[in-house]
Amino acid sequence: MSDLVLRPRSATELLDAAFQVYRRAPMQFMVGVAAVYVPWLVIRLVLDVNITPPTPSNPTISVELNQLIVLAAVGMGIFALAGGVTTVLASNVYLDRPVDVAAAFAQVLRRFVSLIVSSLAVVVLIAMGAMLFLLPALYVVARFYAVRQTVMLEDAGVGRALSRASELSKGFKWHILATLFFVVVLTIAVDVGVSMLLSRLPSRVVVNLISTALAVVIGPLFGITETVLYYDLRIRKEGFDVEYLAAAAAPPPSQPTDVTA
Repeated sequence: MSDLVLRPRSATELLDAAFQVYRRAPMQFMVGVAAVYVPWLVIRLVLDVNITPPTPSNPTISVELNQLIVLAAVGMGIFALAGGVTTVLASNVYLDRPVDVAAAFAQVLRRFVSLIVSSLAVVVLIAMGAMLFLLPALYVVARFYAVRQTVMLEDAGVGRALSRASELSKGFKWHILATLFFVVVLTIAVDVGVSMLLSRLPSRVVVNLISTALAVVIGPLFGITETVLYYDLRIRKEGFDVEYLAAAAAPPPSQPTDVTA
């Protein structure tokens, strides 16, 4: 795994490493995300729980209040579930471990309550920061961005996940923001291009199908980048690369020899 050797990386190098991780197991990442997004797409289409796409006669996006509440609540769970699965898969690929989508879902479901509660806490903190203008919100993003990774990869509870993420971010907030900036800009660029195409389509079903397909293909990249960045911070602060390589090189425990006659 020479091209993904464990070492500190710059923001652009981390994005490149995320692409390398994605290319190693693209189907597993897409299947993992699709297993979350596709059922939700079917539910939305069947129950007509959906945001009305903009049209020339109505250029704004409209949504009923009850639909907005459902979308916000379920969206949080879906985002956390898809992000958790992506985190586990990205960690396994990056560390050259077996990649198993079913096992990743099982791991996420065992920690789902902590994942949801900690993610909600971060969203609330970001919203509070946004009320105080952009910089406080960005500070919160940088300080707590690794909450999902600490829950999924260190089995941390809510309080421990928040404090652990805060600890990892100390001294590296600009590094974190720069890395997230690159992946967000890339994602937005793709979304804008596809949105311009979708705005010309009259069929709501087709629009939702294409939007979901885009989320399945592009969505994993953000979670992969977050996970690679998480390990980058551990390498910089804790010497994780040395610790991991030492553990990998250690001989397996010897088995007792059967000396019975």
